[in-house]
Amino acid sequence: MNILFVVRDIGMEHLGIMTLSSVLKKADHYLDIVDARLDKIKRKLKNNNFTIIAYSAITLDIRYYLNLNRQVKEEFDIFSVFGGPHPTYFPEIIHEPGVDGVCIGEGDYALLDLVNNLTGGKPITNIANWWIKQDGQIFCNSVRPLIKDLDSLCFADRTLFPAFYRINIVASRGCPFKCSFCHARTEFRCRSVDNVIEELKEAKTKTQARFVWFQDLTFNFSVHWLREFSEKYRKEIGLPFSCFVRSDLVTSENMRYLKEAGCFSVSMGIETASDYLRNEIFKKGISKKQIISAAQIIKRYKIKLRASNILCIPGSLEDSFETLRLNIQCRPDYAVAAPLFIYSHTDLCNFLVDHSRFNSGLNPKDYYLFWRSHDYMPNTRKIKNLCRLFSIAVEFPFLLPLLPFLIKFPLYYFYSFLFFIWGEYFNTFRILGGRLLRWKEFIRGLKRNLRRYSYFF
Repeated sequence: MNILFVVRDIGMEHLGIMTLSSVLKKADHYLDIVDARLDKIKRKLKNNNFTIIAYSAITLDIRYYLNLNRQVKEEFDIFSVFGGPHPTYFPEIIHEPGVDGVCIGEGDYALLDLVNNLTGGKPITNIANWWIKQDGQIFCNSVRPLIKDLDSLCFADRTLFPAFYRINIVASRGCPFKCSFCHARTEFRCRSVDNVIEELKEAKTKTQARFVWFQDLTFNFSVHWLREFSEKYRKEIGLPFSCFVRSDLVTSENMRYLKEAGCFSVSMGIETASDYLRNEIFKKGISKKQIISAAQIIKRYKIKLRASNILCIPGSLEDSFETLRLNIQCRPDYAVAAPLFIYSHTDLCNFLVDHSRFNSGLNPKDYYLFWRSHDYMPNTRKIKNLCRLFSIAVEFPFLLPLLPFLIKFPLYYFYSFLFFIWGEYFNTFRILGGRLLRWKEFIRGLKRNLRRYSYFF
């Protein structure tokens, strides 16, 4: 059976879809991808025999995909399914016109079961992890247990997306922490070091990659795993890499293991300078002292540091400036700030609704909505401008006294232009092994980010 995945960012790798492709190909099915444009989708469907059209959606993309799918279904009789982060937490999208199936949770074997049943003419209304709409009736099935043995999964299909200069990979799934702004709360499971090394070896033979990007939510979760990883990665892979770390788990020991393995850079969330906002509102459980200490340790081992921050949170404009000052103190190699996106059904959303922080016109029960916090706070222009100038101010602290003056002006689009050029350059050339990066990769990344993200702010 042939399955067509619609992908909005076709110029970058999507590990979930790549793993699904390997699982399906192993069972003699075929998965292909297409750019998320109606004309390209129509051309692909007319020239090929696809039975399923699929979308892996995050919240920021769900409206776009739902609208696109409605247009596709008006012309083509094809079974449409949605999976990924947003449908997992909001399976109610099954009620949307044109949606035939919604996958909840891990789709590795759930999609395979659906495809096998469709191929064999078996019922599809009783498959675990699936909500299915059939003849106007909706069948809501239970969620199967999480995959405990991640080593049993196929390696990602590296032939599905264009060749890149870096290998994207995950060594774990899930997150044990309880941040109030996030839905990612599932049991943390980790692959064995040998399994990760084997996939990287295979990926090196299929690509010309010169850099590895571990996309795990928290790469420094286990010091014992890092100890084994450090030795084997250095001997058998030997490529520089980047990963995400959590500040309260940063120690001299695990940073030493990362450095010895060849770690080039790490990304770490600072979020906000306010301990109250970070811990009482965001539920991070991390102190300012731990953040500063983590930054010092990372810099001591000469690992590049990317710091991420959230502005426009419940509080004053001065809180955002305090966050800027904390970043200057931590001296990251690149710092980025974005307005807080508030997602339906998160603890943070419920808290803000309960405390009347939203306008009365909003309905937090809508299953596809998110809100940009600066739209519901005073000083909207100032806070949006500050987000755009944040990275530059951290790099050049002498600009700090000028910022209260600069953010007053209606120059948001000019500041955005500076933000994207500056951000793409420093994020790639400083953080993601850019000294190995070709300029055309930088230009491609800049175009992609300008097209994708500019309309959100």
